[in-house]
Amino acid sequence: WTFDFENGAVPAHWINATGKYEVRQEEGGKVLVKLANNPFAFAKRARPFLGPPDLSNYTIEAEVRSKDLRRVMADVGIVAQRYELVLFGNHQRLELQPWQPEVERTVRTKFPWTKDTWYVMKLEVQNLEGGNVRARGKVWPKGQPEPAEWTIERVDPIGSKKGSPGLYSDIPNAEARGGSEIYYDNIKVYPNKK
Repeated sequence: WTFDFENGAVPAHWINATGKYEVRQEEGGKVLVKLANNPFAFAKRARPFLGPPDLSNYTIEAEVRSKDLRRVMADVGIVAQRYELVLFGNHQRLELQPWQPEVERTVRTKFPWTKDTWYVMKLEVQNLEGGNVRARGKVWPKGQPEPAEWTIERVDPIGSKKGSPGLYSDIPNAEARGGSEIYYDNIKVYPNKK
């Protein structure tokens, strides 16, 4: 699947996106925006799901951007097969975490990234022989060549074998200060390449 939002609408079949996202004209094209001004405090964090829950062995890519509002950047990520690849804005790090974050199973690395700058995120999850699951991700500035090496990786011995692709959005202090909006564009979901 490819979602470029040029039709001006949030896909109706996405679960948990209604009222939390809108499509907006930005920089010469239409993009998906996680709203920071949602009146419901519970909506500051959202994980919309883009497809059925029984998918496996696939990759999700997305272009992402976080603004900086009052020195606060949002946390932005993508989801594949219940694994989340998340850029934490205020902490300037990248995490690869299982569906329910557990300290023992979460991999972290420092990753300085810049506000108001588009990045490409890529997350590949693969079921391996013996019941293991490999999740690996990479992030790079949009317009730059894709790095050959993966930025972060984990082989999970008790991995999730299936799960819907999705997005991860968290706007710290959204209810108190309005928060920083999150932008997504050119989301792609496809079978893993051999």
